[in-house]
Amino acid sequence: MGKTRLSDIEKQSLHEFCDFVGAKPVAPSSALDAKVVHRVERDIYPPRWRVFAKFSAIETVVGIATLYFCPQFGIAFGSHNEFFHNLHQQVDFFTFYVICGLLFVVLGAAMSGLLLGRNELLFIRKSKYGYYLAYGAVACLIFNLLGAQMLFISAIPWVLGAFIGNVLGFGLVSRLRVMYLTHKGWALR
Repeated sequence: MGKTRLSDIEKQSLHEFCDFVGAKPVAPSSALDAKVVHRVERDIYPPRWRVFAKFSAIETVVGIATLYFCPQFGIAFGSHNEFFHNLHQQVDFFTFYVICGLLFVVLGAAMSGLLLGRNELLFIRKSKYGYYLAYGAVACLIFNLLGAQMLFISAIPWVLGAFIGNVLGFGLVSRLRVMYLTHKGWALR
């Protein structure tokens, strides 16, 4: 084997590294240290309100987009959809509203599972079922405030469908994402 020579950049890097190793230790200021600790804590333990606001915003935007092809309680942005009209005539009342709630939520829940950060996923996994029910109830309340043609009796199966949509959409995507991140060496609790 022949001798290899260091390039000028490698020599400079080696010189800088030696200077770094030989330098006296310098402690950061207490203010900087506190800022770093605060930032790390915020990233590891994100504020509850921010996580749920982000999750809700993603679900809401995608849910609103579904109104272009699947009307909810008479609220729709698209034209009359013959498929959903026929579905409404073919299935019983309860099943129809479960399907409506599921369709309104499942895509947004799946997108949330993709877009939320690692620590946000972990946080939501701890209190997801209460959130799922609350999201469905609040969505029904908003539909009602927007003038939706709904009865309380139709809201119950819709909230159940929204709950199932969250369990399926967010549950499946976040679980796959956690498995992927764990496989890549990002240990998750």
